[in-house]
Amino acid sequence: MVKNSRLTKVPVAMAVGTNKAGVWLGSIRLSGFTMLIMGLTLLGVLILAPQLRILIEQRQQIADLTAISTSTQTELDDLTKQRARWDDPAYVRAQARDRLYYVMPGEISYLVINDVTLDPNKRVQETSELKNTNNDWVAGLLGSFLVAGLGTQTPAELTPTFPAPTGG
Repeated sequence: MVKNSRLTKVPVAMAVGTNKAGVWLGSIRLSGFTMLIMGLTLLGVLILAPQLRILIEQRQQIADLTAISTSTQTELDDLTKQRARWDDPAYVRAQARDRLYYVMPGEISYLVINDVTLDPNKRVQETSELKNTNNDWVAGLLGSFLVAGLGTQTPAELTPTFPAPTGG
């Protein structure tokens, strides 16, 4: 041992410059009682670890089943409400109008089909200023009238013919 100026004892290994962890590990004294407690602790962990794993898995399964039960109950409540709506004659009548296009006697049904899809990129943006067009609509109308009235094509030639569908 080397004595310090303050009269504290420092191990020779620390004075020479070895690492502190090695000195600390060397200074640990293990008794039989300490070894017994460490062994019992290790044995307890080994015995309880599988049981804890099973407990955690079961808790996870319970949480999953609870979530499934809650969603199923919500879906059942929605279906019960929907079934109750079908008991209302006004709702049944509205569904027959919307889905099956039924009308009450004496009513006239108008069906508007909007099968034209417009590309939003090709639409002309509205402006507040007036513009002159280069089209002469009167000449276009007169030309269309003359072509329709003075044409020599037969109606069969005017109607487009579609190819017959092939089976396959």
